[in-house]
Amino acid sequence: MKHYKISEFAAMVGLPQSRLRFYEKYGLFEVKRSKNGYRYYTPEDAFRVNAFRMLLQYGFTVERAIQMLDEKQSGEVFLNSLMTQKACLTQEIERLKHRLLNLNYAIDLIKSEPCSDFQVIDSEDYLYIQASYGREFSISQKNSDLIAQFVELLSVTHYARIISVTDFKCSGDSVNPSYIMVIPLSEACLLPDCHDKRIRRLSLGKCLFFHRFATRAQSILKSSYEEAFEYIESHGYQIRADLVILPSFLNLDGNGQDIETVLIPIK
Repeated sequence: MKHYKISEFAAMVGLPQSRLRFYEKYGLFEVKRSKNGYRYYTPEDAFRVNAFRMLLQYGFTVERAIQMLDEKQSGEVFLNSLMTQKACLTQEIERLKHRLLNLNYAIDLIKSEPCSDFQVIDSEDYLYIQASYGREFSISQKNSDLIAQFVELLSVTHYARIISVTDFKCSGDSVNPSYIMVIPLSEACLLPDCHDKRIRRLSLGKCLFFHRFATRAQSILKSSYEEAFEYIESHGYQIRADLVILPSFLNLDGNGQDIETVLIPIK
């Protein structure tokens, strides 16, 4: 069987030598060396590279593609692998759509002028998992497995904060939000354990919806909600349940204004 030096083989398969060595570490090739110690490759290796790249083209990871090459797979087994991969890619496409929507939403908000854009809307309900009670995060240890499931679906799920209505009635100038992970009820089927008893439901319904532009320090001040509360009172509404805050843009240095979407359930 004809042997090829790494430079020749790299030219044959259209891959740089560094990439061949990289794939070799993952097990794509068995290291074969001539008497003088140089790597060499065979036509069979070229066929293996083409099969490998075909699997990469289908979106399989390097590790999974090499594993599949080494498995004894009938046509039916290979078809099942492709069908499973199709389902994964379809789900990933949906996540990318959500990410693009979130990205465009943030871009539009950053370009807009800060203003009081109060709207009364009928909001979809959310499911959520508790990550803290105020600044106390011990609950996140108990809920770590579910929090990880929510994080895995980021772009469909969101980090959020919830502020108890009673918090505004307590003494002091600031509120103490609790941290939660939320997912729209319509997307909850994506969670593997969506029926876990630790997952709760945020019944939102009729809400005052607005965007809040505030620095990190201002965002916890009760005074930063006064305009919203005045709107609710002047229009004859009453606050029905706890406030939900969804961050839309966060300044990385913490000095500029963050942009948050606020939902206040009303009746």
